[in-house]
Amino acid sequence: MKIYNKISIITATAACLLSVTSCKKILEENPKSSIVPSFLGTPAGIEGGIAGVYNDLRSSYGTEGFELTQYAGTDENFAGVSAQSNGIFSTYNGINGGTFSGFWGTWYQDINTLNGVLKYGPSSGLPTATLNQYLGQAKFLRAFCYYYLVTTYGAVPLHTTFITQASSSDTRAPIASIYSLIIQDLTDASTELPAQVTAPFLGKPATQSTALFMLAKAYLTRGWSTAAQPNDFTQAATIATTLITNKATYGVDLWQNYGDAFAMANDYGKEVLLVSDHDNNTTYGEYTAGASGGNAQNVLPNLFRWNYVTMTSAASDNEETVPIVLNTGGGTSMMFRDVTNGRPYSRAMPSPYVFNQVFAERVKDTRYNKTFQLAWIANTTPTGGSNTVIGSPSVTTPRGKLICGVDTAIWMPGAEVTDAQRANFKGVIVTPSQYSPVVFPTTKKFDDLTRTGANDPSTRPRCIIRFAEAYFVAAEAYFKMGDNTNAAKYLNVIRERAAYDPSKSGSQNASDAAAMDIAPGQVTLDFILDEYSREFYNEPRRWNDLVRTQSLLRRVSMYNPQANQYIQAFDVLRPIPQDELNAILSGPPMPQNPGY
Repeated sequence: MKIYNKISIITATAACLLSVTSCKKILEENPKSSIVPSFLGTPAGIEGGIAGVYNDLRSSYGTEGFELTQYAGTDENFAGVSAQSNGIFSTYNGINGGTFSGFWGTWYQDINTLNGVLKYGPSSGLPTATLNQYLGQAKFLRAFCYYYLVTTYGAVPLHTTFITQASSSDTRAPIASIYSLIIQDLTDASTELPAQVTAPFLGKPATQSTALFMLAKAYLTRGWSTAAQPNDFTQAATIATTLITNKATYGVDLWQNYGDAFAMANDYGKEVLLVSDHDNNTTYGEYTAGASGGNAQNVLPNLFRWNYVTMTSAASDNEETVPIVLNTGGGTSMMFRDVTNGRPYSRAMPSPYVFNQVFAERVKDTRYNKTFQLAWIANTTPTGGSNTVIGSPSVTTPRGKLICGVDTAIWMPGAEVTDAQRANFKGVIVTPSQYSPVVFPTTKKFDDLTRTGANDPSTRPRCIIRFAEAYFVAAEAYFKMGDNTNAAKYLNVIRERAAYDPSKSGSQNASDAAAMDIAPGQVTLDFILDEYSREFYNEPRRWNDLVRTQSLLRRVSMYNPQANQYIQAFDVLRPIPQDELNAILSGPPMPQNPGY
């Protein structure tokens, strides 16, 4: 069986080591040409095994296929125009074990590598402090892998020993056993890992703060599950608040300005707890200039971007014609594809829930303007034609040619405007009533202005965990404990930060911050989920948040008619890849998840 036949560890570990040099932020390592399992018991082998697992994170995080499973089919997003023909995750129409691989194989290969590190590492002869740090990395990563597996599939096989012999049988372990391993591994890692980033694992690998965060979240998630233990929410709240209280010890904190959390200069900054690294090293086939995806390409910046170059959006889209024509009378575009505005994949558009409820408040709460690109500056000078720009059927008067690099070609003000306002605006105004799978505001959090070409993948690290989420874990846990006073306290830290507007003053405006505060009586599960959206919109995670809080079906029913017509109760778990089930040739067959 290809997933469980880990006698191929010789090849797998070699691949890990050979990948390491393209993951420079994690580790510098010399590739080895001949590797046996016991090599994992040498200093180089331990480092290489751990670095190889970190390398595999980027085969998921930042890639189109993995990210799709995290953001699609929720209350936040509808399918964009380029995803409508095959948007099974947006609609739940067609998801099955044959269409969803779920990255199962990668996670289990990594788990086995980590089991090898944990088995052989103690005999490496490393100093105790160094060895503990490495074993802490292995335990954190094993827990991280199992957390993904149990929250995606439910009960899954539980492997804690190093597999070197092929096997054609396997069984699913109870989720209680899986959570027990996750919690034990993270408990160990929270003391064995260094308090702050330490060589040879550089950039933003796991440290004590990362392990504490994941430990709190594991307790929180188990508390919602059928394997819940009586003190799960108490443990989650206690660990999260301890992390927040001791943030200086761990070198983590919130930026004063919400927008700074997404500044390229802060990709490895104090608000980041864990990333998957990406770079433009072509040696190992993971980066191709101009590639449209695949391998470990980071295409996250492209997924939520409408095609601003397609200047006519009046084409039929689900029988709906959008009354906007964004081209000149002579047919010359006002925009061309460039690095600044990005490559438009148009895979997902914000749902009306996002505009009407999540970001309804846009004066005191600055997160709307710091999340979306709302204006496009003309980057070419139209020639010929009348240069008529039409924003509604009644506004067709030519308003002069747009000046390249100066005039705004397209503006999305986020509110309806009058024909007079359209007529007085040189470019075109697109209002909420005109949003469609073709035209919509673009998420700008992940923009990468360092790319050489407009079609190149991003080399920014994909932030997996932000410190801000620790406040949400605390708030959600306190809410589940019935302590809305503390829940509101931790939500208000996030909300007050959201009020910071650097254009108003050099420090936080006290009245704006106070206006963002909520009272304990306002804390409900739906309010917490709305706040998650305000803070983390399109940082792909929403499917997981809704599943954890047992809210997926209810929220899809409320806000996503596109998915509601197909979603079923069993969609709170993903199907186990069918080829994995087919490979069980001895012993009891492994059952598929119900409904698939």
